[in-house]
Amino acid sequence: MSLNIIAETQVQVLVEDTITLFAPAIKVDEIKATVQNLRCHIIPEKVIFQGILHKQIFFVNENNVVVHQGVDIPFSGFVDLVQAEPGLCCQLTPIIEFIDFQLLSPTSLREVTVISINVRLLDLPPLENIFCNSLQKNAVFLGAKDLFVARGKGITTK
Repeated sequence: MSLNIIAETQVQVLVEDTITLFAPAIKVDEIKATVQNLRCHIIPEKVIFQGILHKQIFFVNENNVVVHQGVDIPFSGFVDLVQAEPGLCCQLTPIIEFIDFQLLSPTSLREVTVISINVRLLDLPPLENIFCNSLQKNAVFLGAKDLFVARGKGITTK
């Protein structure tokens, strides 16, 4: 069985969110992020994708104890590909390129993430990590599978 790549492109997705922390924070220690449940749908001349950006937020509370809060942020996007047509398969490879965060108040955290997604259209039967229906593929950050870590600068809120 041969792998026939019909088309390949890359698209970036900006995911912004402001979350409410369950306890007041003095500072954010680190944020770990992964892409989960990534899937696609092919329509004529377009590949539509959806996924979940899962973040694990570690912050220092008012008692100087590091606590954890998880958050799932849905995202979606599309890319135009003239070769796209129903019946083809797609392979999606996400890369978390950047995370920035700002503690707006002791309980409000603004986060910005850039995810680059490599999209391949394939003409072959379904295989692992290739989306002919809805399989999933996790993200890779600079060669480290499944994880992006953003560390805090130790800035306190007043």
